[in-house]
Amino acid sequence: MCDDLDAVLTTLAAAGVETTRPVTEARWGRLTAVRMPSGAELPLYQPLHPVAHSL
Repeated sequence: MCDDLDAVLTTLAAAGVETTRPVTEARWGRLTAVRMPSGAELPLYQPLHPVAHSL
């Protein structure tokens, strides 16, 4: 989960990380995924709803 998906993707792209899915927009959030060194996908999610914050 991240606060700003576009900023995270920009940072990861600058480090050579491959985005494996286009960003999709849903009522409740924005989703995509990046490729891990192992070849597995790591989903990334930016919620568009209120979330609990830690103290």
